[in-house]
Amino acid sequence: KMDASPAETYHTGVSMIEFRCGKMKMDANGTTVRSDTRKGKLTVTKSEDDGLTHLTWTERTQGVVEDDFIIFPGDASFSLVEQAKDNAKNNRVYALKFASTKKCHFFWMQEPSPDKDSDLCAKVHAAINGEEDPSGGGGGGGGA
Repeated sequence: KMDASPAETYHTGVSMIEFRCGKMKMDANGTTVRSDTRKGKLTVTKSEDDGLTHLTWTERTQGVVEDDFIIFPGDASFSLVEQAKDNAKNNRVYALKFASTKKCHFFWMQEPSPDKDSDLCAKVHAAINGEEDPSGGGGGGGGA
């Protein structure tokens, strides 16, 4: 089912959160991440097709979805990368970490103001874990 035509599954779902966000790439040494300078968008959706939660990264100028992660409640966390807080060039770095695979994907905020960063981070974390929206906006979770 996954390889048939993935493009069709991207927009058939309820968007729980969406904001401007870039992604970062890990260097070959595995210790340094560098920002991908393209404009991006991070979206968390609940798919109508499979009922699963998807976190996607879309390149904004072309509208191309480059990453589509299926996330199971309790398997992933979205949090601020503490080591980046003192980085003069980019201190708004967040990590999507998977407990089951130990994989980590890095993103950087592209919203103009950092004021809502922690709120967006909390919303993403809650959405991918099937929790109530911490800001009190809508949606109840259902079991599997």
